Amino acid sequence: MYDLLAQTGSLWDQFGQSFAALGLILKYIPYWGPPVLLVTFWRLWMRYVRARFIEAQDYTLLEIRLPAEVMKSPLAMTAVFEGLWAKGGESTFIDRMWLGKVRLWYSFELVSHEGQVRLYVWVRSAFRRMVERMFYAHYPDVELVEADDYALQFPFSLDSHNLYGIDYKLKGATGLPIKTFVEYNLDQTQPKEEQKTDPMAHLLEFLGSMGKGEHLWIQLICRAHKAEDVTFGAYYTKKTYTELAQEKISSIRSKPEETVVFPDGSTGKQLSEKQKDEIKAITRNMQRTAVWEVGARCLYIAEHEYFDGPTIPGMQALWQPFGMPGYNAIVPVGNRWQNVLDYPWQDFNGLRENRMKVKHVDAYRRRSWFHAPYVYRPMLLTSEELATLYHLPGTVAKTPSVQRIESLRAQAPSNLPV
Repeated sequence: MYDLLAQTGSLWDQFGQSFAALGLILKYIPYWGPPVLLVTFWRLWMRYVRARFIEAQDYTLLEIRLPAEVMKSPLAMTAVFEGLWAKGGESTFIDRMWLGKVRLWYSFELVSHEGQVRLYVWVRSAFRRMVERMFYAHYPDVELVEADDYALQFPFSLDSHNLYGIDYKLKGATGLPIKTFVEYNLDQTQPKEEQKTDPMAHLLEFLGSMGKGEHLWIQLICRAHKAEDVTFGAYYTKKTYTELAQEKISSIRSKPEETVVFPDGSTGKQLSEKQKDEIKAITRNMQRTAVWEVGARCLYIAEHEYFDGPTIPGMQALWQPFGMPGYNAIVPVGNRWQNVLDYPWQDFNGLRENRMKVKHVDAYRRRSWFHAPYVYRPMLLTSEELATLYHLPGTVAKTPSVQRIESLRAQAPSNLPV
């Protein structure tokens, strides 16, 4: 009986302490209340003006029709990306905070509809001509044709379709590059197309393997990188890519891994060959002036009767050819879009899982990564790295379902009268 009374008294003491703390919070609300309300209003205001600006824009989806032969290396795509890289549009505080302007972003997409592979680029309509000029300047034989937005027109329904989606991130620190086309020697002139090893052939073959009722969508959402302040959103970077890369180099130099024995018998540490290679790769990558913030996303949508579970491991290893020991890698982002609840009563009738699937499709259709309603931390990649992930493949990629135009675009005669 005494123990019960003691426990009851202790419980009342805890309640009393809680009420005292609540009283202090309410007492000082004139001091902490206005700053909290100001920050809350600021975030809501920025979200509103940005959403108003984004909604007011028109967007165009361009299909990239490949010629029968693409003889240029991914260096040409690097030049395309460097030509499209632009940080403007949100320079003044009036542009950012009152008009809600945001800098231009693109979505470069690889899409398979039942094994038929297409390449697309999604852009704000006002910048369509800039995209066309860049592609025609470096790939004069391609065709860019305005297409209907397949993502918006696709009749996705949970009643008839199943879905699995993944977002991706860098496995290692920012500044450590992925394995690029330079490591594959695609920056060098090869005498024959069949002597090339193009890592993008892996993506195209995977896309082309889709069968009846199966659809696989891949998008790389990109915008120019710059150090930002808090006015730009929930995730902002105070340091540039170069500063982050230099920090990575300093971190490597501060932790040498290889043990050496000096003539006097003492031991010490020096950088291992792996660490030297990492520093060399980072230093070479830092020479690229155009750095992109990139969000990578993949969706597998199939009718219930055609949904193929073994496709999921292929999605998880989608970017595996672009990683190697001593370099960075692109890996899935945990369980952002997956239901990780273990027991059926934790998700009654699959409501949470279905809601996540619908939201993932919505994020894809919006090409949303940098702004509400879907804001995530992007990868920082140079134009060389981005061109490795997305470039126009040569005939070394022999996937028969990759659509190519039969004839080349005719060039104008050089002796036309002016």
